[in-house]
Amino acid sequence: MRKVVSILLCAVMAIGCAFAFAGCTPAEKLSYDVVLITDGGTVSDGSYNQSAWAGVSEFAESADMTSRYYQPVLDESGIVSAESAMSYVDLAVKSGAKYIVLPTAAYENAAYESAEKYADVKFILIDGAPKAENGEAAKADNLMSVSFDDLQSGFLAGYNAVISGNQKLGYFGENTEKSRAYGSGYIQGAAYAADSKGIPVTVDYADYDSPRLNYSYSFTVKANYKKISEIDEDVFKINVVNGTGSGVYTEGSNVTLTADPAPEGKVFDRWEVKSDTEGVKDSKVNLSTKTKPSTNLLVEKCDATITAAYKDAEDTLYPVIVMNTGGGEYTKQFAASGASLEVIAPAAAFGTVFDHWNINSDDEGVIDDLNAKDTWVHIGEAGLTLEPVYVKSVSPTFDVTVVTGEGGEGESSGSGAYQMGDRVSLSAALPKDGYIFYNWSNADEDGYGAGISMENEYYPITSFEMVNRYKAVVEKMYNKGVSVVYAGGNTQGDVVSDATWSYNFPVAAIGSEIWQSGWTNYYSSSVKDYAAAVKACLNDFKGGESIVGNCSNKCVAMSYVDEKLADDYNAVYAALGDGKIAVKPAVSVGSDVSGAYPSKCLTVNYWITED
Repeated sequence: MRKVVSILLCAVMAIGCAFAFAGCTPAEKLSYDVVLITDGGTVSDGSYNQSAWAGVSEFAESADMTSRYYQPVLDESGIVSAESAMSYVDLAVKSGAKYIVLPTAAYENAAYESAEKYADVKFILIDGAPKAENGEAAKADNLMSVSFDDLQSGFLAGYNAVISGNQKLGYFGENTEKSRAYGSGYIQGAAYAADSKGIPVTVDYADYDSPRLNYSYSFTVKANYKKISEIDEDVFKINVVNGTGSGVYTEGSNVTLTADPAPEGKVFDRWEVKSDTEGVKDSKVNLSTKTKPSTNLLVEKCDATITAAYKDAEDTLYPVIVMNTGGGEYTKQFAASGASLEVIAPAAAFGTVFDHWNINSDDEGVIDDLNAKDTWVHIGEAGLTLEPVYVKSVSPTFDVTVVTGEGGEGESSGSGAYQMGDRVSLSAALPKDGYIFYNWSNADEDGYGAGISMENEYYPITSFEMVNRYKAVVEKMYNKGVSVVYAGGNTQGDVVSDATWSYNFPVAAIGSEIWQSGWTNYYSSSVKDYAAAVKACLNDFKGGESIVGNCSNKCVAMSYVDEKLADDYNAVYAALGDGKIAVKPAVSVGSDVSGAYPSKCLTVNYWITED
């Protein structure tokens, strides 16, 4: 059996070597003329790396050269470190590379440093500008780079949108030069099509992070209650003393009870239970555990009072205090020396975001992360006081207002300003006599749901993760009749595609910079063709120069154009390529674009106004 296995293994290895290298030559003796070093992604990612590798492969085959690629390992931050980039460049040079292709701006520093180190090798940087270590623009005689014409990309998107039958367009951008270029091109392309066809077209234009955008990202979460008389099931009242979890519940409910932090000098001891229903024994109060400060109650056929009991601590306990935003204590816990506690900052006030902690200790090991609002502290021989520091938000905050509906008594908690990815904890006010908590609901200012997903919307204490509320801007465009929205150059652009899933009537999204868009919800995308850019540089290498990828060298295009519209599109594409159509430069960041590009048939609404 071993002999057969050995023979099969050798056969597999031989076949593998044949496919990989056309012969089992030792790796150090292999030579490759053109090498691509990816940005950490695969060459089948359906995006930049795949496009760049296609360009390398096609050129190498036509020039009778050899080629290969390296896929660097990403660091903890999800990027290719400078050290890692240089190690792969070294490897490529040792393999005899004559050309080394580096895709995306991730290699702006590495490209220049590599060119300085290896003067006999030709380097090509795609979609980036070479920079020295100090961040300043730099050149090298053996380094060529390619940037892309965002104005022409946007123009193609706007033109294609209008000739495809859309008369109400939207642009979702941000306050950056890159976004302005895409957006300005989009308006001009739409205007060119509108004026050529003689049809009225409007563009709603919104920068999500502009102070001029008159739009609120806030929404309201409401605790709803029902009259017990309207509930078909039996209900039971649970009273939690020294803890949370009190309420009125139906039989079979699973309720989480949490003890309050122990008083000074005390530690949690146990849960004491008492049936409040005559004829039902205390033992019928069903807790998962009585010895831990957090436990689960399975509600059975009785009312109950459940009390968190404490006992004297054996060790010296030190206080850990988190201060409130407006002064006073937010939380206070006690722990012995050597223990670790989790601390969470209170929710930010509207319009602000958490920045850092001020802490009454110079010991760096006391806190895990001064800049994280949810972190751990480690107890020494003294108490700790932590003061959260908040700053005004540069971008709009996602403000959540938690309200108590009819039938509730008191305030429900969770209100504050949050960022995407934050965990929002909700606690409903106790129901009034004769009522029971029913569920949580949410709505933005226009009455639409905010798109959040709660852990349990039917439980009075729950939480949800803050979603990207910028989608609300795009949704408002669609709600007002816009049929297609473009987000070229916007780092939050994915929400345009996400927003289309909210509708059961036709709305469309135009993506940008995506090489292949079949797996997305974009009907088309203005793409940067890395393959064309790579081949342009390899076919005519010009060291020390930076070229622009545009329509003249076919480095930008729309990923999908209706076959019936191909003649119109191709004619405009050619006119852009030979300069017969000149796209005007983008307006400056923060400027009003509505009057920047005069048109007979196009109207631009610069920001979304409140109804």
